[in-house]
Amino acid sequence: MTPKDLYARAPERVDHAVGVLIGCYYNHVPEIDDGYLPHEDPNGRIAIRYYKDFNFDGRRYWRLAAVCFNGLPFMIIQNAGREGDDHHKRFITDLATYHEAVKYILTIANIPDRHQTEKDVVDPEADIPKLTDFYGNELDGHFERYRY
Repeated sequence: MTPKDLYARAPERVDHAVGVLIGCYYNHVPEIDDGYLPHEDPNGRIAIRYYKDFNFDGRRYWRLAAVCFNGLPFMIIQNAGREGDDHHKRFITDLATYHEAVKYILTIANIPDRHQTEKDVVDPEADIPKLTDFYGNELDGHFERYRY
């Protein structure tokens, strides 16, 4: 079957659960770090078309879905097994739309400010204890190579 053939099929259901794009051991959008996606797209611009989303026992499932941005399908995702981690694969069929979707997803992702620059700003005239003495050594101390 071609991606075009799959896209032409009627899905079992459609939702905006962008959280399915990232799991414990898989990430269908590796440009975005794990854990920062909201469960749902609050604006409905990302749609997940599920062709099959079967849950075998509450933990193991089999999922085949298309991911769409503004109504345009751009990627097919597969997940199966425990939490969908045992098998995961993506097929990007429209790279330009994929890039646009990633840019959009970054705007709705809950990404913390990892740099937190403000906490690292110091007065250059301030006396900073341990500025030159850290991790068991000090700037003017004795340094010796380890020999194993």
